[in-house]
Amino acid sequence: MSLVEHLGELRKRIIISLAAVAVGLVVCYALGDRLLSLLVAPLGGRTLITLAPAESFTTAFKVFTYCGLVLASPVVIYQIWAFVAPGLKKRERRMVLTATAITSVLFLAGVAFAWFFVVPRVLDFLLNYQSGVFSQQVQASKYFSFVAMFLLGFGIIFETPVMIVTLVRMGLVDPRTLGRHRKYVILAGAAVSAILTPQDLFSMLSMFLPFLVLLELSIHLSKLVQRRRRKRQAEDAVEEGAGLGGEAS
Repeated sequence: MSLVEHLGELRKRIIISLAAVAVGLVVCYALGDRLLSLLVAPLGGRTLITLAPAESFTTAFKVFTYCGLVLASPVVIYQIWAFVAPGLKKRERRMVLTATAITSVLFLAGVAFAWFFVVPRVLDFLLNYQSGVFSQQVQASKYFSFVAMFLLGFGIIFETPVMIVTLVRMGLVDPRTLGRHRKYVILAGAAVSAILTPQDLFSMLSMFLPFLVLLELSIHLSKLVQRRRRKRQAEDAVEEGAGLGGEAS
């Protein structure tokens, strides 16, 4: 396609993605009371406070937007794939399509894992730390931002194995190179965990340790995938050689 056609295709994909997010926002707004009650459940009966007249509205709108993005994530991921697909070979398109479906599921699984297992424990630790000295009051906007960043971070972390394995299958990443530079990937993971969590060691480790486990799992899986890929390439080369030999005779 020409540059103008590429820009037109990009515009189409962006419009569809924004429309999906808008639909998700409307759905979340319709379920607003139930959704907010669900999100404040880990506070154990604490009341959120607001410090400005418009903070209740703006905070609720941000929450509905975040949840709308989560609902629309499969559509958005597919639109990214659909824009990239024409530049890939048939086998690569099949791999990316499979990876898109799996990453969407894993993203939602990461969000669920964080919500049910991590966020309640982190909040229990933070809100009850030195409770005899501090009287904890939780501001609504900061609480929802905290929860949103936690859920987003875990959703992305859970996609790590599939992303790495897909890149290895496409021949874009070598597992041995990834293993040798593991320390830089770990450092980047630690930095991201520090950014997406509050400035305390407990919250950072609660996100960084699962990332570390998934990274090591990704490296080992990618080595197995690469061995299978090379074996398949060798078999294809033998079959191709046999076919050429038959034609020559």
